[in-house]
Amino acid sequence: MGTGILATLVGRESTQVPALLVPALLVPALLVPATLLLGAACLLLLGLTAGFVARVMRDRDVFTATIRDSTVVPTWGTVSMGVLSVGAAVLTVVPQLGARTSSGNPAGWVVGVDAGCWALGTALGVVTAFGFAAVLVKRDVGHPLPAWGLPIVPPMVSATTGAALLPHLGTSGARLVLLVGAVACFFLSLFLGGLVFAIAYHHHWRTVALPVPASFSSWIPLGVVGQSMAAAQVMVAQSAPLLTPAAAEAARQLADAYGYVMLATSVPVIAYAVRMSVRGFRARIAFVPGWWALTFPIGTLALGARLLGASTANPVIGAVGGVAIATLCGSWLLCAGASVRAVSARGAGVSG
Repeated sequence: MGTGILATLVGRESTQVPALLVPALLVPALLVPATLLLGAACLLLLGLTAGFVARVMRDRDVFTATIRDSTVVPTWGTVSMGVLSVGAAVLTVVPQLGARTSSGNPAGWVVGVDAGCWALGTALGVVTAFGFAAVLVKRDVGHPLPAWGLPIVPPMVSATTGAALLPHLGTSGARLVLLVGAVACFFLSLFLGGLVFAIAYHHHWRTVALPVPASFSSWIPLGVVGQSMAAAQVMVAQSAPLLTPAAAEAARQLADAYGYVMLATSVPVIAYAVRMSVRGFRARIAFVPGWWALTFPIGTLALGARLLGASTANPVIGAVGGVAIATLCGSWLLCAGASVRAVSARGAGVSG
């Protein structure tokens, strides 16, 4: 999911010359890394899915364990976000490579791929969110952790990516249904996320400090903050044709105000996450897939800030988004490098 959102962001920036303050002649070159990142995201999604299916075919208990173990259930949220982020990246990058209709719209198969990813990712995300909420009510799952937010963020990603699909639907009725679904996902994630993260923060600030091995999970709450900024902007922009001019303007102002509130909220969230991350690096915690929590949440802030900056014509907010993109590039390289080293070391150990 971190790779998918980075592909989307780089692909978006290739269409906006001032975005990264690079010469106009260099902007098309951004499509090269965007395309490579999209290819990597697709390969990872397909490869990991095939590997998991193969394991389940050999041992059915592998699947049941993922839904019975309360510590594993939240990770299904990452699967949902991975599918959604790849679909969004396809819709953003592939049309720029020539997959367009004569009228300049994305080719039908591109929209179809994104729509399929959205339907699958949303269904999985909503089921996981409600399922994990039920687990929290019915079982004692131990002390609250930021990782509990993993099943909560996907519906917010669905709100953003679903709204982005609106202009590509054929009828106003279909667009209205999708918009209602996106709004429902937005409030579902906002409500559950606010509740879960409030409990987790209260516990770690007042009772027991966040465990060192879970240091990087402190970035997960930023996913709801940044993604909700982006979702509000995209939903308002794409719903404008369905509203009266006065209602559309009022909605835009409300989305901008919400964006400012979330941008302010992100400051203490980031400060805490940076503090925990520094603590984790100093403790030399071993690499685990949880390191990738350093990527996607930062990407959501980048997207939300870029969209808010464009809506308000505020260059400072736009610059915040640019800094977040640069930070995401650095964290992605860090996690990708650590992943390659871990896989290589494991392969060497097996062969030895």
